[in-house]
Amino acid sequence: MERKISIADPFKLCSIGTVKRLLLEHKIHPSKVMGQSFIVNKSALERIVNAAELKPNEGAFEVGTGFGALTAALAQKCQVIVSLEKDKRLFSLAQSLLSSFQNVVLVCDDALIANWKKMLEMQEGIERWKFISNLPYSISKPLLMRLLKERQLFDSAVVTVQHEVAQRIVAKPNDEGYSILSIAVQFYAEPCILFKLPPTSFYPEPEVWSSVVKLRFLPQPRVKVSDRQWFFKVAEAVLMQRRKTLINALHIRFGFDKVLLKNLLQSCGIDPERRGETLSLEELAQLAEILLQSNPRISKRLSN
Repeated sequence: MERKISIADPFKLCSIGTVKRLLLEHKIHPSKVMGQSFIVNKSALERIVNAAELKPNEGAFEVGTGFGALTAALAQKCQVIVSLEKDKRLFSLAQSLLSSFQNVVLVCDDALIANWKKMLEMQEGIERWKFISNLPYSISKPLLMRLLKERQLFDSAVVTVQHEVAQRIVAKPNDEGYSILSIAVQFYAEPCILFKLPPTSFYPEPEVWSSVVKLRFLPQPRVKVSDRQWFFKVAEAVLMQRRKTLINALHIRFGFDKVLLKNLLQSCGIDPERRGETLSLEELAQLAEILLQSNPRISKRLSN
């Protein structure tokens, strides 16, 4: 059965005047702990929606409904949108504000622990799902990691995050922001920073600039590894101590003999004196594999 989509103007919800009035009328004080800021930049809202490239037979999944500006705008582009809001006050208000949209499914739940797959499976006839969200900044990193864990549910994702986080997502070896987040995202997806947004794009204004990032999930991880858990343990070991040499970082983290480490690193063409921040994704995979092959019981022991 074809879903009826409202022709209401979603951009009416995207203005600083509307947001201030709603906050005042409903006695809602935005929570810094929950990272609550509401988009009030109509041009930015339009660009985010366009970046999602939603089709009429597709579904959208959003975290952080807020007042529903992005939710309403997305609803006009796709068959159904499932939107999560943890704050019961905002959830109740969003239900009222978005009541004319027959293709909006609102859920009051914590996105970090909610069952995303079950929510999506409840919607029938959706050819493809896309994740679109202005991520609550206070939990943007754990939400990104959750998104990567649930990546098979989605074709792609468009997320608004702090610019510093966006830089880490796309960072390459030797970049200041190169981190385990860089490795995790680039292992599973092709990330791209689309554009930056000034603090005035939101209310209350965050203290930093934001960036909209698009992730295109890869059909297979970018590099092949025998044990993903072990790969990420090795990556974390050398990047958490990025200024230390590989020998010292691996010795400190795992207790490996330094002579053994030197021989193993040299055998795969990696200078033992290099630092973790210089290793590419491919080199990290190679390092993890050779360490694993030297002792097949490593990953089993470390996972216990």
